[in-house]
Amino acid sequence: MRARSLDELRKIEPMAQEVCAKYMDGLRNVDVMELAIHRRIGKMNYSRRCAEASAVQAYQRRGLPLTPGMEIGYVVKDAKRWEVDAERDASGFDTGYYEKLLGKAWDEFSFVSKRDN
Repeated sequence: MRARSLDELRKIEPMAQEVCAKYMDGLRNVDVMELAIHRRIGKMNYSRRCAEASAVQAYQRRGLPLTPGMEIGYVVKDAKRWEVDAERDASGFDTGYYEKLLGKAWDEFSFVSKRDN
């Protein structure tokens, strides 16, 4: 789904609600590969703990090539400890983390779609 204007966003709202509900209701049974987060990494060393830092470490442990500016894919296994798997190794995920992520995405969508012109 892609919307280039507020009117287009409003038109796809019912479809977006269906997608959100599908994932919220079926999150526990979803294919883990559908939950991969893709980010372009800006650096190889992070000063704070975060998902991207853990993803870089996961790639390095596997001996996968990394350079700043490269896009990586990862799945969050445990958000409290920032444990992630490289996308190709993902076998499980932190359900609570992805529920919050879906909730935040829906909040942003609905906020924008409810705005006045």
